[in-house]
Amino acid sequence: MCASVAVAVQMHNFDSGPYVPGAVDVMTGYTCDGCFVRLFYPSSAAHNSKAGWISWIPSDLYLEGFARVLRTWKLALKFILSYYGNEFKVPMMWEAPVLTGSARMPVVVLSHGLGAARFLYSALCAELASQGFVVAVVEHRDGSACATYHYRSPEHAARNEPTLTPYRKVDQGPGHLSARKTQVERRAVECKNVLDLLEDMNAGTASNVLATTFQLDQFKGRLDISNAVMMGHSFGAATALLTLGNEPRFKLGVVMDGWMFPLKGDADLPARVKQPLLFVNTHTFHIPSNVAAMKSFLESSAERQLYTMRKTTHEHQTDTPHFVGLWLNWFMEKLDPVTTHRINNHLILAFLHKHIGLPHWSAKDSFLESQAPNIVENFLLR
Repeated sequence: MCASVAVAVQMHNFDSGPYVPGAVDVMTGYTCDGCFVRLFYPSSAAHNSKAGWISWIPSDLYLEGFARVLRTWKLALKFILSYYGNEFKVPMMWEAPVLTGSARMPVVVLSHGLGAARFLYSALCAELASQGFVVAVVEHRDGSACATYHYRSPEHAARNEPTLTPYRKVDQGPGHLSARKTQVERRAVECKNVLDLLEDMNAGTASNVLATTFQLDQFKGRLDISNAVMMGHSFGAATALLTLGNEPRFKLGVVMDGWMFPLKGDADLPARVKQPLLFVNTHTFHIPSNVAAMKSFLESSAERQLYTMRKTTHEHQTDTPHFVGLWLNWFMEKLDPVTTHRINNHLILAFLHKHIGLPHWSAKDSFLESQAPNIVENFLLR
């Protein structure tokens, strides 16, 4: 079995729900102020066929972006990826029809981390889609994505002539906080705009400027906006917290390894975030200043849950360990990526089940019980 198929089969372990995950890209408008998301959703496909699996990296634009983030050459990155199989696939059906029926599907907006993109959390999103969620992963246009783009006009879209927004390196120093605050504020607006897009999809009025035969009106009247979830990883977790504080239409928050620095100075934010929150942290990411900032949210009177996964690093919550292995904290003993992702995903699903109710999820999760030695509750508060 080639490496790319082996990885995809490994990731297939995460879509444990009854539905086959589908995926489609959606872009709105002809300016950089429009939305660009990858939608993951429960499809009506009968089987998750390898023939329909999609490439993890959409194009060379993102390889160039990753090279820029890592400060290396694109050819060097291609060489490294070729060692691991190069053509990586993710086990979900591209543009498959949406699951039919009368039940409304709960929605999640997910904000990616620094140097990431809309596809970097496919393992988590496949799991959520298999359980009946529609997940909209924002590709941010503030310069924090490894790369992204928009089309300036219908003619540019027809000719596939995108206008690029490259990754923007922000240096440490006096202007660092100001730059990050500007970015996180724009990111929060983009998340709010994506929730507007989901409402338009539910109303049957949304449109997609990308060339596709996939019809967004399949979601008309099918989305449960009343229980909208805001989720994020790293810089995306800070984005999620700011979005929750600014936008009460989001009813729940999931914070994965939050990078709290961009929120520094917003003393009122912990009090503004009134929604129940789940924090899922890795073991090695959090320095004392980050811990102090996170505690200000944990000490709120609103419901807060926090778990830390032992022997894990910041990359564990992304897809990259499944494709190129674990690179951070090189000499540390680490939990394997499959087990870590299952713990991460199950903690999130248990939290969502508590507040939303998932028809196909067991409230007594034997897997989490079996992994108790790898999970520490309220680690930051000790």
